[in-house]
Amino acid sequence: MKERGGLKWVLLAVLSLIWGSSFILMKRGLQAYPPDQVAAIRMSVAFLASGLLAIPKLRELEWTKVKYMAVVGMVGSGIPAFLFALAQTRISSYLAGMLNALTPLFTLMIGALLFHSRFTNRQIAGVLIGFAGASGLVFIRSTGSIDSELFFTLLIVLATVCYAISVNTVKHYLSTQHSILISAVGLTLVGIPYLSYLLTTDFTQRVVSHPQAVPALLSLVTLSVFGTALSNLLFFRLVKDSGALFASAVTYLMPIIALGWGIADGESLHPMHIVALATILVGVALINWPQRMKK
Repeated sequence: MKERGGLKWVLLAVLSLIWGSSFILMKRGLQAYPPDQVAAIRMSVAFLASGLLAIPKLRELEWTKVKYMAVVGMVGSGIPAFLFALAQTRISSYLAGMLNALTPLFTLMIGALLFHSRFTNRQIAGVLIGFAGASGLVFIRSTGSIDSELFFTLLIVLATVCYAISVNTVKHYLSTQHSILISAVGLTLVGIPYLSYLLTTDFTQRVVSHPQAVPALLSLVTLSVFGTALSNLLFFRLVKDSGALFASAVTYLMPIIALGWGIADGESLHPMHIVALATILVGVALINWPQRMKK
């Protein structure tokens, strides 16, 4: 199915804005809650929000597809939520957003290795150029070194691998399912365990005792509703209608938003960041021209 008009570009822009802002919201949440609680709050609220939207669509659910939705929920939301929260205890919010630009590379690799997808040479070149730009953003930082943060950097790399698996799973196994169902069922299957875990922690005690608890919680609720529940719905729609590689290109635009928030929050900008960002955008253009992905 082809997207009509410029709808897919609108979805791409909206998702870039939402997900590009998610890293600063996680940073705010970490001011009052540890990484495990940040992930648990995010998944719990997202599960509750998306569940309400799915009720009218439940009769359309194909139960044989639930196992794939479980995979999408776990690798597309559950695991990355914790990996990003843990990583951002040591690395900046904008760097987390920049590292997310690795997703299209892994989407291409996993699509080729596991799902036998085929891509044009121009698309492959676009992914590699975009990856080069993302790598430049990681290297050209104000500190000049990532050695002391290598483990935390690798956590986000692992998260992007998870995202790539999720993208390909949606495209190849869930194309007949409504985006609301994919999002809601996946988030329910990971949200219930996360909520159960959250209730065993000192979460409620932190809410009443920590001075930053309320604003931090509001940041996480915003992240959950917009950055997880709503954005998953839009993203799965984009994957089904426009292809896995096009949809994963959202992670090339996210660093621009994440960097903007980082600068606003006092994080340093190196002049060469602009060059690296321009390189990423060249990669986006190549990936999406021609727009049709071969199977």
